[in-house]
Amino acid sequence: MSSRPFPSPTSDEVISALGRTGYLLEQRVASKARSAGFTVTTGKAFKDPDEGKSREVDVFAIKKVWEAPSRNILVSIQLVIECKRSDGPYVVLGRDPSVVDTHRQPHSHTMPVSQVRWLEYVDERSARQHGMQTWKWLGLHELPGSPNRDTKRGIQLVRMNLKNKEWDAENSSVFESLTVPLMKAVEAFRPPRDKAPEPRYAHLCLCFPIVVTSGELFYVNGEAEEPVAERVDWAPLERDIDMESMTGLFNLDVVTYSALDRFLQERVLLFSKAVGEEVAKEPDRLKQRELDPRQSSSKSDA
Repeated sequence: MSSRPFPSPTSDEVISALGRTGYLLEQRVASKARSAGFTVTTGKAFKDPDEGKSREVDVFAIKKVWEAPSRNILVSIQLVIECKRSDGPYVVLGRDPSVVDTHRQPHSHTMPVSQVRWLEYVDERSARQHGMQTWKWLGLHELPGSPNRDTKRGIQLVRMNLKNKEWDAENSSVFESLTVPLMKAVEAFRPPRDKAPEPRYAHLCLCFPIVVTSGELFYVNGEAEEPVAERVDWAPLERDIDMESMTGLFNLDVVTYSALDRFLQERVLLFSKAVGEEVAKEPDRLKQRELDPRQSSSKSDA
């Protein structure tokens, strides 16, 4: 009988070790998404668009919101989630939303037609060309739960670490370990558009990139004369990206695990339901690129 060099771990020790890795957090997040009606995959693989390597996102979930199969029109949701077990809190540093923030389409969502155009006739011989994001033309920026209605606008995410009895704030690894993987996953899972002048199909995909943390979350308005760290359940974050696979403003939400159920109901499902109901009024609007001037008479220029 051979002797063992070390004793077998107890059940509690196994569970404790798994908990420190974050694997249990991923499974619990996946369970909450399933309970909200999503089809869920953990460890969803995708190809890194910059390096060509296989990557994976912790939790990937999908759900149909509304569809018209006979017209090839679909509204769906994607959740692209990175889970972070953390003993220390995260802090979202933000600013007051601007006028542009109240109607601009978040980058992660995919509209089947990005912009609608129309002519405004000045006289019989001349006309002005106008354009507007389809997001704004459909009024999605005004719907219940819309991200455009957020009163907070995060611009930086930092992690708090306790060192020698003092809290330090650092973000050196946050961008590479959280923002970039989420950004690449969103691009990898983005549904294709029908770019024909008269599209045969239209898929409006509402994609929510999410960082779920097991720790606390604070929000600080950096524009305030006397900034205060406010404990919050979730906060939006926007980062400027300039990479080969993506350039522009990338959006995500940072959510505490304890508030994930409410976030899914009050942000994701509330907004998605409102979008589905709006699309259902006139589904073929999702395929329109050129508008009759009469359709655009009540719209302001983009």
